[in-house]
Amino acid sequence: MNIRARFALFAAALLLTAANASALQPSAPSARPAAGTFAVTAIDVGTGLSVLVEGHDFTLLYDAGSNDDVARGAANRTVAYIRAVRPDITTIDHLILSHPHKDHSELMPDVLSTFQIRNVWNSGSLNNICSYRALLQNVRNETGVVYHDALGGPGTYHANFAAKSGGCYGAPAPHVVIDVPRGSRISSAPVALGANARMTILHADGTQTSNLNAASVVVRLDLGSRHILLPGDSEAGPRADPSTPPTASSVERQLLNCCAAGLRSDILVAGHHGSKTSSRVEFLDAVGATNFIVSAGPTKYATVTLPDAEVISEYGRRGTVWRTDLNDSTCGANPAKIGPDRDGRPGGCDNVRVTIDAAGAIAIGYDRRHD
Repeated sequence: MNIRARFALFAAALLLTAANASALQPSAPSARPAAGTFAVTAIDVGTGLSVLVEGHDFTLLYDAGSNDDVARGAANRTVAYIRAVRPDITTIDHLILSHPHKDHSELMPDVLSTFQIRNVWNSGSLNNICSYRALLQNVRNETGVVYHDALGGPGTYHANFAAKSGGCYGAPAPHVVIDVPRGSRISSAPVALGANARMTILHADGTQTSNLNAASVVVRLDLGSRHILLPGDSEAGPRADPSTPPTASSVERQLLNCCAAGLRSDILVAGHHGSKTSSRVEFLDAVGATNFIVSAGPTKYATVTLPDAEVISEYGRRGTVWRTDLNDSTCGANPAKIGPDRDGRPGGCDNVRVTIDAAGAIAIGYDRRHD
């Protein structure tokens, strides 16, 4: 791509951002959604992903991770948001880890320590990182948690972690096998969440692989008459223009082959933070979304800061783009945001909140309240 074309793409992305920034909604009330209504929030966790889903009779959290906003305990950005928005929440009915990369899992152990968790959903693919060790240890140690993965069940998940030099969170991390009792195996059967709400897991691969993005637990949420697709970091192949077809072995191709009709959604939470590894035109055509939520931050993935301008431009051609990184340049010094203030971290400023009313009307805006 020549310099002029690349500049045009970036300019288009900036115009989309500016348009969305003016479309702000008031902060949502800190109350349980009324019967028949729902709320979905992409929590601003810096460079990562965390999506809170609220119904009148259930709560679900898809991922809780960050590559740069990694404070623990009460300062944990996901925990802080839930505490500020819904201080009445004590239980999360479904906790889903798309795949064990730090930007999806780092904040999750604190979630298990803070709330009563009823169900944990995980591909089962192993990664020897501190947050995944801590997550499984917490699942094993907590009572009342039912664990599900794509490898088997009922039975036991034997997570075999090699010794980790340097330890974890200031403590040694020796070789350990964490035995986690399993509930039912993940399947494609819809899972009831609450009244008029369910989730369907369209993809989950626990096969051990060097590309953990391929393990992503892909979920479609049916909330009343509306549908939201959560693809994690599922990919279409190596970095390429969105017009490039997904490769034969990619998750996007697998989804198109197995269940294209099941992809249809009103809202897409961007795959792989808006990277050119994902969101190919053929896949987006099948999804048919008109609202796109991009959870991203300033920390580079190798040499690239996401999202890619080409992907943002493709989203904008189809509808409206909402981003958690709009104020990253100033967010670290913000004296009023959810979670730690003036902490030099990029999270807490641009939470994207969706509400769905009983008639199916969708409202989307930025929740910029502070705690």
